[in-house]
Amino acid sequence: MRRLLLLAACTHALDALHALIDAHPKGLRHLRVAQTSTGRGLVATRPLAAEEPALRVPFDLCAIESDNEESHWVSRMASRLVRNELQAAHKESLPGPPDVLTRWPDEAVDALGDPSLASEADAIFFWRDAQWAAHLERHPGDDDRDRYIDALDLVCSRTVRCGTNLVLAPLLDMANHRPDGCSYKCEGDSVALYTSGALAEGDEICLDYGPRPNSEWLLHYGFLPPSNKDDVQGLGGPYSIGWSELPLLEDDGRVAEARECLDAVQGDVGMLDDPRRDMINEYRSQRRRLLREACGD
Repeated sequence: MRRLLLLAACTHALDALHALIDAHPKGLRHLRVAQTSTGRGLVATRPLAAEEPALRVPFDLCAIESDNEESHWVSRMASRLVRNELQAAHKESLPGPPDVLTRWPDEAVDALGDPSLASEADAIFFWRDAQWAAHLERHPGDDDRDRYIDALDLVCSRTVRCGTNLVLAPLLDMANHRPDGCSYKCEGDSVALYTSGALAEGDEICLDYGPRPNSEWLLHYGFLPPSNKDDVQGLGGPYSIGWSELPLLEDDGRVAEARECLDAVQGDVGMLDDPRRDMINEYRSQRRRLLREACGD
């Protein structure tokens, strides 16, 4: 019975979210929320041609924060989320926070075999503390740090940029990533999602989140693409190497650095009880492949 009640509540929330867009005179929607092969996402409600808008969300339905103020936009956006300052249908439909690297236990981070990435995660961990402190200055009565950190991680992975503004847009923030996916456009008083190719009814509508190295996928999105031509791997200190820089010259000092880093990611890790095991080994495999190419192996 409890499961049926939760399902009914979820269905009601999604119906309300769809209706929020449909009721707006400038809204447009040719998609809906559904279960896809990668989890909850967006699917087409009718056939769509290439370069056709599948969704248009007016800005007055969105949460928007400027990037040119003294305090960080993420901190302010997360504050709005925990204080329920979004459209009710939007707030109720948001997913949980992504499993980003700062939520991993230390042993799982260490198993990635990338000290540079572990250092970046540490820096973000302390940055989150600073945003919590800023939130408390704005709202001294709040004592639920975990809820705020959840909101912080969520908005970092779900917003899009329109000029100097960061936008959390209903439905658009549910689009999963695909490298050849749709693109979004900022259109004066709204943000729209345009198809990259023709889609049939029921096809998943994904968004291309843009090129970024594997470290950023883990740090800010909590997942790892199966292959990534835009990957850049840290070699310690100021040194790094990316696929676009290969092949290296024989006298490039990074060859020796890459060979030293390669020793830390030989083979897979066991960690049979860790739900992140496959992702850890995939990261190690992609790091190993790039380092080997850098070494000329």
